[in-house]
Amino acid sequence: MNSLTLDKALELYEILGAHIPEMGEKDTDALEFIGRIIKSIKVSGENRRYVDAVMLMSDMEWEELKTLGSTSVLELFISGLSENRIVSLKVFCEEVGFRYA
Repeated sequence: MNSLTLDKALELYEILGAHIPEMGEKDTDALEFIGRIIKSIKVSGENRRYVDAVMLMSDMEWEELKTLGSTSVLELFISGLSENRIVSLKVFCEEVGFRYA
């Protein structure tokens, strides 16, 4: 998985921004942090945001993505958030005043 261009990274932030928690001093476990993002998406009922984020980060279409197992899709989500430094993206967007939808 490759890093997104700036315009695609901003699109990712528009998709996930409302679900990215604040990073606290105790947040050192990346999987727990990503789990909080997934839980927020699930609780909100906006499950399509998870799929949209994976499609954007993996550059895969829905038809291709749905042939993968759920573990493979989760791995794409995790590696995509890591590769695109989701916490740094959130900080950047907040500092420049970019708002998610």
